[in-house]
Amino acid sequence: MSSIRLLILGVLLHKQPIHGYDIRRELEQWGADKWATIGYGSIYSALGKMAEEELVEAINAEADDGHVSRTEYIITERGRAEFERLLRQFWWELKPTIDPFQIALTFMDKLSPVELRDALRHRADQLCTSRATLQHIIPQQHNHLRHIAEGMRLVQAHIETELRWIDEILYKIEQGELP
Repeated sequence: MSSIRLLILGVLLHKQPIHGYDIRRELEQWGADKWATIGYGSIYSALGKMAEEELVEAINAEADDGHVSRTEYIITERGRAEFERLLRQFWWELKPTIDPFQIALTFMDKLSPVELRDALRHRADQLCTSRATLQHIIPQQHNHLRHIAEGMRLVQAHIETELRWIDEILYKIEQGELP
């Protein structure tokens, strides 16, 4: 929850007042799905929880037949303090990236060399697609939000490293050294 919390509070610092849907659009524009674990559907529940905690304030609720249909949010002083706390925590604490692929690697010996090779080639294809997408997006972000572009460049560097690693593993499979 703290990742989505930091992202939402950060968007609110950047643009407010703002609807939950527009927070989602902003995060999509940043490419957050490529570098953060974010369920876009969780934005509304996170906003509700943060409103209860007085980190954000719901304003300008539009009524449609007596039902609230769209609500705008602003960040509170308490929310700014929470943003700053989380931001510093994320900068100073090293946490492992949890990727299910790491778990699958543990059991690579349970696949035949052919299946392992095919799975790795498939993963490489997916990574190449992600890399191509980033190569298209990064220049656009660099003109508007340079700090977002830098995050995307980090993702791109991880992709390049994993692609080199896959090439090495494929060579070991071909040589009969793995699995």
